[in-house]
Amino acid sequence: MIDLYDYKYKNVKITAVNGKTFVGFVDIYIPAIDDIDGFENIAIIPQGTNGYVVGFYAKDIAQIEILETAEPIEITLHPKTHQPQAVAIA
Repeated sequence: MIDLYDYKYKNVKITAVNGKTFVGFVDIYIPAIDDIDGFENIAIIPQGTNGYVVGFYAKDIAQIEILETAEPIEITLHPKTHQPQAVAIA
């Protein structure tokens, strides 16, 4: 079983059990004890988005890796909605 806490506040690449791949910043970590369904989970802000998050239960992640050399991203607040958004740093 993957320990998702180790990925909190990191740029990651996630391969889900359905084969889809996601790259983004882990913004939220929820331990199993705090989850209504009893599963450890994380949410990422996918790279190149306007701040929406994609959540993953640990059981739905086939592979996760920290991207040390990934294009750095900056998390800012959208000026109108005040929602977090991931922006690539040039």
